[in-house]
Amino acid sequence: MVGRLLQENVSIMQKKNYGYAEYYQRAEDVRDRLSDISSSMCMAKWLQVSINLNNGTTQSCYHPAPHPVPLKELAIDVSALHNTAFKKQERKQMLLGQRPEGCEYCWRIEDAGDGGHLSDRHYKSSEWWAEPYINDVVSKEWNHNATPRYVEVNFNRACNFKCMYCSPHLSTTWEDEVKEFGPYQFNDFAHNDISSLKSKGYMPIGVSAADNPYVSAFWEWWPKIYRSLRVFRMTGGEPLMDKNTVRVLDYVNDNPHGQLELSITSNLCPPNQKLFDRFVEQVQKIETIRTYEDPENFNEFTQNYWYVDKGFKHFWLYVSFDGVGQQAEYMRTGLEFDRMLNNIKTFLRETKYTTVSFINTFNLLSIPSLRGYLELILDLRKEFGGSNQSEFEISPESNKTEKANGIEHKKYRQKKFQRIFFDIPLLNYPNWFDIRNATSELIQQVEDCIDFMTANEQDENYVKTFEGFKPHEILKMKRNLSIMKESFSEEIVINNKRQFYQFITEYDRRRETDFLSVFPKMINYFNECQQLYQDIN
Repeated sequence: MVGRLLQENVSIMQKKNYGYAEYYQRAEDVRDRLSDISSSMCMAKWLQVSINLNNGTTQSCYHPAPHPVPLKELAIDVSALHNTAFKKQERKQMLLGQRPEGCEYCWRIEDAGDGGHLSDRHYKSSEWWAEPYINDVVSKEWNHNATPRYVEVNFNRACNFKCMYCSPHLSTTWEDEVKEFGPYQFNDFAHNDISSLKSKGYMPIGVSAADNPYVSAFWEWWPKIYRSLRVFRMTGGEPLMDKNTVRVLDYVNDNPHGQLELSITSNLCPPNQKLFDRFVEQVQKIETIRTYEDPENFNEFTQNYWYVDKGFKHFWLYVSFDGVGQQAEYMRTGLEFDRMLNNIKTFLRETKYTTVSFINTFNLLSIPSLRGYLELILDLRKEFGGSNQSEFEISPESNKTEKANGIEHKKYRQKKFQRIFFDIPLLNYPNWFDIRNATSELIQQVEDCIDFMTANEQDENYVKTFEGFKPHEILKMKRNLSIMKESFSEEIVINNKRQFYQFITEYDRRRETDFLSVFPKMINYFNECQQLYQDIN
């Protein structure tokens, strides 16, 4: 049953659409289609895959815990990077209306409060790379080898950052710290313990990249799936530090794919600025509009087999930071906030068919500078809102043609598009940073930020300026607020606060930082956590 909050949101969406193909509305429509199949259906389980080639693990999207790709399965079929026997069993569960345990992130969101919330399984299944293939997925047996449309790959965990909620299995800099100081010790467990991560199969397999069977399998698989792909995303570690990133960009440049959305997740503060400069140059090269000969579409009557295209459909640059200024730098050790911001603006100015999307992994420490984060979004949307940038599309006016090598072909035109996006996915781990530990004071700060977003909601002029906040962005913040208010049980909150104090104290000691000088508005929260810790020590 749709809850009261959702009904109010639907009413809002009906009133405020402004001609925008609304993200939220599409998700609602697809929710109904999925429900006709089963109560737990999700296209991401078939059409999306996130692969860590360092340790040979795979997951449907980034919410479920990764599971190993058995080498025996990989030896039979390299598509086992996506189609493991384990994942096929989860697909079977979904078709039967059962909830796979690993998808708890979405079940928690859907069940929050009065229920009826849209989760990522609705949003993902409604995306342009997934929705057109729903019928194709359900028309086949549950155990067929699905062809992914969205592939995310982690080639290398080499990274010059050690974000506070990251791990040695994803960052070499984190590994260096743990080797120097040991894991973070709590009363009853060790956090980021390398030996424990090894026993769970999370650490790299311990061979060179040249000998890594998972990397080899990927490059064998890559040309087989390339033309079917709609989204390809590179993550890390820091992708700008890895030669495979260069190899992918070169491949796309040599094999243009006009339906491919190419993307990379970067901290934009690589150890050498030349790595960023090379990256910008490669994107510029691929996005250059070129004329190609296409013999497969040769028409003997018109002899029209030339077409104009870019090397990709679009390029997305994802940049992760969870606050602004010093607070962002505290959460992500290695971040130089001003340098990152300058590189973002350079990328936007020097490329044309690109979008930047910020990822705020929403946690307790995101809240104190949330207002500043939102103000930064508005400032960048004002500067790069789309008024001076343009996308590339075939002109709908069929009589408009131009010549290429003496051959007439359809003329292309340019259109404006949104260049600044952001998302606020919830932090799942570690528990002491979970927003469900929030106090009423922190909850009030988020409520104030929602008021700020509402006051700056896009209006009917957004298609000209691309400024303001979109309705679905406000709804996502309201979703996070609803989950904050759920809270944990009192016993769990007390334990999480004790661990918060332990972690922050050790974090400051190791990294020579000072939490209270960076987060002065959290002094009451910190003092409460300290007192709870001292009560049992």
